[in-house]
Amino acid sequence: MAEVRQRTWKLPGQRTKRLAWGFTVTVGGKRVRQYRSEWTKDDAERELAKVKLGLEQRSKEPKAEAPGITLGEAVERFIAAKSRNKSLAETKRLLDGLVLYFGKETPLAKITADRIATWQAERLTMVSRQTGQPLSAAAINRPLAFLRAVLRMAHQRWEVLSKVPHIELEKEKQGRLRFLSSDEATRLLAACQDSKNHNLADLVEFTIFTGLRQGEALGLTWDLVERSRGVILIEKSKSSRRREVPLCTRADAVLVRRGPKESGLVFESDNFDHYRSAWEAAVKRARLEDFRFHDLRHTFASWSVQRGASVQEVKELLGHASLAMTMRYAHPSPEHLRRAVARLDDLPASEVLPNRAQARAQEPVEEVALLAK
Repeated sequence: MAEVRQRTWKLPGQRTKRLAWGFTVTVGGKRVRQYRSEWTKDDAERELAKVKLGLEQRSKEPKAEAPGITLGEAVERFIAAKSRNKSLAETKRLLDGLVLYFGKETPLAKITADRIATWQAERLTMVSRQTGQPLSAAAINRPLAFLRAVLRMAHQRWEVLSKVPHIELEKEKQGRLRFLSSDEATRLLAACQDSKNHNLADLVEFTIFTGLRQGEALGLTWDLVERSRGVILIEKSKSSRRREVPLCTRADAVLVRRGPKESGLVFESDNFDHYRSAWEAAVKRARLEDFRFHDLRHTFASWSVQRGASVQEVKELLGHASLAMTMRYAHPSPEHLRRAVARLDDLPASEVLPNRAQARAQEPVEEVALLAK
């Protein structure tokens, strides 16, 4: 609101009135008044116009960006916020690579979609030091996912970033699928029993028939074993959720052989390096191609589905947070699918399709009927 008007007032002890022209205007939510005894009404209108013109010019000027923070500072705050995550070391490693590329002192607001796309294009031309092959989509997407998480946190929680730049991830191939056939499992367990590491065979058999993660199996202690109830308790899992895993006969037989004990680790060491060389030698003796320890868990899931377990049941057994994750593991074997299709062979043809001879006999009749019409 702005207006020009004349003020009148009297000095103390005098009868003479003083007159002054001036204006009032609102600036930044506050009322500003200016009056001069020497101003005429035209003077006041000119001065008010000057003030209004200055306000309009300032409103058209681009607003200064908030000081914000640097990429290095943002990554440090993000790491501190995720300090309880089990994969913190890997998160930090991937983010450190991005900080090295973009620059620690680079303002976070300068990490634009264009600069991110440039980094992405460069990575697509690189090869892996381990394999000599082009970097996989996953190797590009993992750092990008963490960078996007940092930018979102800066925007939504810290309010130091006006907007999150667009990040488009690479399309990844379907996850690796590998599980044991019955024959392969027999060969692997026989090779493990021949190993000098006397714990290996029990560890492998127990993992196949419980579906535990490597860390869950190695970290299992006797106080978490409840054979009377036929379950083991998993206190520390990847999803940070406590769960009970039921014991089948084969898994329970492993515990019988190794116990019972009141305390301590079931498999004596929670460090896989204690088993690594023996495991790799057993896989080689069993003539297994492209097989890893984690594939024992995949084997448990696939065998369970093949023998009638629902995907929801397998999800609970594996301790997955989402059904989508379980679907990666629960792929039936080609033999299982062939048996499913073979069930159709038991259906009498007469119940599914009309008799061919009857169908041919009816065709002329239908044709005559049509001609009669």
